[in-house]
Amino acid sequence: MANTYDWRINALNAKIKQDDLDNVIYTVHWSYNAQDDSEPPIQAGSYGTLGVEYKEGDPFIEYADLKKSDVEGWLDAGLDVDAMKQNLNNQIELKKNPVDETLYPDWS
Repeated sequence: MANTYDWRINALNAKIKQDDLDNVIYTVHWSYNAQDDSEPPIQAGSYGTLGVEYKEGDPFIEYADLKKSDVEGWLDAGLDVDAMKQNLNNQIELKKNPVDETLYPDWS
C-alpha cells in the first residue's frame, strides 16, 4: 500500500484590518506529514510557511468561515506537493533501509 499524507495547519498570520476586511491571512505555517502502512507506521514530516496575498476584489473567506480544506487548497496551489511527497517517501525509505549511522567512540 502507498504512503498516506496529511496537512497540519500550525498557525495563520493575519492583518487585523485590510481593505475594510478583518483577519486577512498573509502567512500559513504548515506541516506536511507522511506515514507508511507498517505496524507501527514509519513517519516523516516537513514544515514551512507559505505567503498568501489578498488582492482587493478577490473572493474573500471570513476567518470564522475558513475551513482547513480552504487553506489546504492554498498550500496545494502554492507549493510543489509532488516534490514534497517524493522527499517524504525518500525519508521513510531511509528509515526502513538506512545508509548512514552515527558511531560513538569510547575514547577518553
